[in-house]
Amino acid sequence: MVLREAFFPDEVTCIGYEVDKDPQSIEELLELCANAALDGLSLVAVATDTGEVVATVFCNLQEKPTPESTEKTFFEIFTEERCKRPSSKAMMDFMVQLDAKCNYFDRYGVDCLCEIMFLGTKPQHRQKGLAKLLTKTAVELSKKFKEGPIAPLTIADLGPNYAFMKPRKPVTKPPQLCTALWSAVGSKRCGAILGFTVLEEISYGALIYDGRPCSDRVGAVTTCEGVALKI
Repeated sequence: MVLREAFFPDEVTCIGYEVDKDPQSIEELLELCANAALDGLSLVAVATDTGEVVATVFCNLQEKPTPESTEKTFFEIFTEERCKRPSSKAMMDFMVQLDAKCNYFDRYGVDCLCEIMFLGTKPQHRQKGLAKLLTKTAVELSKKFKEGPIAPLTIADLGPNYAFMKPRKPVTKPPQLCTALWSAVGSKRCGAILGFTVLEEISYGALIYDGRPCSDRVGAVTTCEGVALKI
């Protein structure tokens, strides 16, 4: 699987919060991706000669929290209900905090967005423009989303590993905004080319996990960007 081979071992936030060293944390975050897949906007790139999946991106539709929905975001609810491991919880808490700093819903005056996340490409297929292609396609599909998933999936479609997941009501509002948290040089470059605006930037040197800055584990002081593109 692309995420196991090319995202969790290499992504800066995963390394900083030691997700890459905790198989149970990885399983919890894979459940997040499976949940996002139900929105019907996630994408894969497949090698035409072998049929191998070589790159992925997961797209999660999120509606603006309301008093009736307890004023919590999808990520907050998922963290509370599904994240038990310190590493996965810390990573999700970071995603929640950066999303909150970006304040997408109020800043842009929208009530539904598509968060583009967990963009990964297998090492031997990098530098071929696949991340840019998947992100561009995700934006284009988000623009076409009107009254439901373009490629609807059910929990049964996810396979036996996710049979335990609870059905959820699909989001039917069309997204008015695409958002992402870019940590890799390549994803930042891809976002800039596609016209995403950087709203917030956080240094991994300022993020502390288990008593140490995340940058210590990464091996460099780099940043994560919270970005958005109105569609």
